[in-house]
Amino acid sequence: MSVQTATTQSSYTTRKAPVEFESNQGLRTDELMLRPLGFADEAVFVEALDRSRLPLRKWIPLESKEQSTSEFFQSQVQKAIEGDQSNTACRRAIFLNDNTFVGMVNLIKIERGMEWTAEVNYWIDSKHAGKGLATKALQAMLDHAFAHMPIGLGLHQVRAQICLDNPSSVRVAQKLGFKNSGHTDLLEINDALIMHHEFTRSA
Repeated sequence: MSVQTATTQSSYTTRKAPVEFESNQGLRTDELMLRPLGFADEAVFVEALDRSRLPLRKWIPLESKEQSTSEFFQSQVQKAIEGDQSNTACRRAIFLNDNTFVGMVNLIKIERGMEWTAEVNYWIDSKHAGKGLATKALQAMLDHAFAHMPIGLGLHQVRAQICLDNPSSVRVAQKLGFKNSGHTDLLEINDALIMHHEFTRSA
């Protein structure tokens, strides 16, 4: 199945079926495999996190002072399991098709009421930054989020909380059709309050 790689907003937001949905809860494109994080992934996850810790600390909640990196990893696996079981989250590790771990993309706070919504976050190993992988992984997750049930999650809207001084993350979101809603919130990230702006994308 082919995956377009053009970087214009229109090309990403109008593509048809660019991702294959697999029975093992994985999402596969021509370049990437998104699947639940497993306990066997600890070494590659920790290595990527340690390498990327400095740029990530401002944007991503990492382990607490009372928690080791290994314990943080274990908690991420457990959250992935619990999210799938309760249908409240879809946390996926991003791998190249040669099984190289490159980051995470997570749908969290899935709610099904008058509207079906969720929040998305993502990070890429600094070793693989600048290759367009965040855009491609987020596109695959959005395809899954907006696909009709039971194949996809059937969501109506996905939002992302992004700092405006994180331009690479803003570019990824805008490239895929997210718009700044004008809403802001102070979120605690690694013991600091950081202003985030809400970006939204509808199905």
